[in-house]
Amino acid sequence: MTRRRIADSTLPTLVTLLVLATGLVACGSGDSADDECAERALAFVGPLTGSDGGFVRTARNGAELAVRRYNAAHPECPVGLIGFDTTAAGDTPEELVPAIVGDPQIIGVVGPTFSGDSEKMMPGFEAAGLAVVSGSATNPGLATKGWRVFHRLVGTDADVAPADVVFLVDRLKAKRVAVIDDEGLYGKGLADLAAEGLRDRGVAVPVRTGVDPESVDYRGAVDAVIASDADAVFFGGLSTPGARLVRQLRDSGYRGAFVGGDGVYQDEFISAGGPAAVGAYGSCPCLDATGGSPERTAFALEFEQTYGSAPGAFAAEYYDSADLFLRAIGDGARSRATVLDGLGNADESGLTKRIRFEPNGNVRGGPIYIYRVSPARKFVRVATIVDGELESG
Repeated sequence: MTRRRIADSTLPTLVTLLVLATGLVACGSGDSADDECAERALAFVGPLTGSDGGFVRTARNGAELAVRRYNAAHPECPVGLIGFDTTAAGDTPEELVPAIVGDPQIIGVVGPTFSGDSEKMMPGFEAAGLAVVSGSATNPGLATKGWRVFHRLVGTDADVAPADVVFLVDRLKAKRVAVIDDEGLYGKGLADLAAEGLRDRGVAVPVRTGVDPESVDYRGAVDAVIASDADAVFFGGLSTPGARLVRQLRDSGYRGAFVGGDGVYQDEFISAGGPAAVGAYGSCPCLDATGGSPERTAFALEFEQTYGSAPGAFAAEYYDSADLFLRAIGDGARSRATVLDGLGNADESGLTKRIRFEPNGNVRGGPIYIYRVSPARKFVRVATIVDGELESG
């Protein structure tokens, strides 16, 4: 998934609040692999404020819950969690990298949450040998750079877009699909892949355009969709412009299906879209972890008790992201190098899936889930796509 701007002076306060929120007091000092209880922490990186803050804070809370559990089990040597808000850096999130890599207690990065931030920040993390595990950055190109420190726990847009095409064609029987993006790295990449896949299946794509996420008037795109006689719209982008688009489509009388990727599978899309969001679809490589196993049920209950809401999209993936680092630390990793080695050899049974990484950092396997906004304004899983085959919800 990319991002914007608050005053830089707010960042130190935000970081302090995140550390205190986990109840952490690091012990010892230094970053030596020989020090069994040196100050050690994970950095959480994402736009914690701004229009995407709700989703990112949910992801952060998933990571924080993993840290809370680890520290409860290891009170003699807790691990810190330090938040870095990429909103504060606007379009230059790489400005935050020196503070992260220059802090010797930080031995792993949970995030970045968005693909655009990841692309800009990864060179600095790579140069520092600082391991990264993102639970939501899905642009396929991130795994083609030769970065040895890069890992992600979800499938990529190259997995999501074909699944969306399968759903549009095989379940919704779409014949003409308008494809629109929000001009960001995540959204445009996803939309391009979807348009290509639709054409390969013989589906017409009469509209291929973008909307400005900073604009409030999408009349041009809406008029193009209506004039095209498209029976469905595919949107590649984040929740705020997606909600704006679906509202304006419905207000203009368009009644075709509205399908988006994981940028749409967010509570903010429902709240901002209002009644127009009902019936819309969002796809995601992320699992609704509110049940299905005793471990997920316990996670969902503890998450809601701790944060006052059910775990949203990617909360469980970010729990697993942080937990991977914590398992490595618990197994004796004490430096950036040994943590990185631990990730490379990982074969763990996580909350969301069995976790093993390809040499390029991509996680192995994993289904794509399709969710629909119900009349009760909740996402309900309606289909699962595994290896290009459509299954029931």
